[in-house]
Amino acid sequence: MEAKGNQGRTLDRALDVLESVTNSREPVSLTDISKMTGLHIATTQRLVGQLVGRDYLQGGKRGYTLGPKVLPMSHAYVLQDRLALIAPGLLSMLTAQTGLTSSVFVRVKDTRVLVARIEAPNPLSYQFPVGQVLSLFFGGGKVLLAHAEPQARQQLLDEYSPIRLENGRIQDLNALQEDLEAIRRDGYLIAESERNLGAMSITAPIWSPDMELLGSLNLVAEHGEMDREGLFDHRAELLRACRKITAQM
Repeated sequence: MEAKGNQGRTLDRALDVLESVTNSREPVSLTDISKMTGLHIATTQRLVGQLVGRDYLQGGKRGYTLGPKVLPMSHAYVLQDRLALIAPGLLSMLTAQTGLTSSVFVRVKDTRVLVARIEAPNPLSYQFPVGQVLSLFFGGGKVLLAHAEPQARQQLLDEYSPIRLENGRIQDLNALQEDLEAIRRDGYLIAESERNLGAMSITAPIWSPDMELLGSLNLVAEHGEMDREGLFDHRAELLRACRKITAQM
């Protein structure tokens, strides 16, 4: 039993190292990995060496980055995950109908990850690649937070600190909880300039046939091409697309 416990801790530590590098946009030094994971430098060096040997990490003069082994894993996810597999076709139809950029996100702990995206004919001023990680506390991320398991949601709220949105509004815990209640009541969220100034989105949850939360679907526009009322007019198309995904799961 003790040996199995040690193996489990070793796996957890290796995954902590891998995640610490994944979450950085720049190469990460051995010392920084040690600080981010809380592991002793000798343990960090051993685990990094093993991950480099398996091509999950690669080293350079500036530090460590993800290795080529993760690319086939990402591709396999897109092929194996049912939501990621069917979403692009439905997003293409939704974007063709609305003229807006459409995206599907899934929740990973306290973040949301982009699994599919179709750009509008007039692309947004910012671009997101598949795999982009965003907060649950801004914009459409709050739809995933609103429908998270009660215990997991409460834990995230217990750790929440007020943040300043791009529109200048301070979002404290009470304001966040009001948004979450409105999402559960209305079934969607319209957000304006919360994460990017000038961007507005409408987001709804995606459910499995047995009502398990799978992810979220959103439409995004920028001020100047559409106002809040115009975005609201696409609500029926958005909700219809969510139901089509559910039907194909």
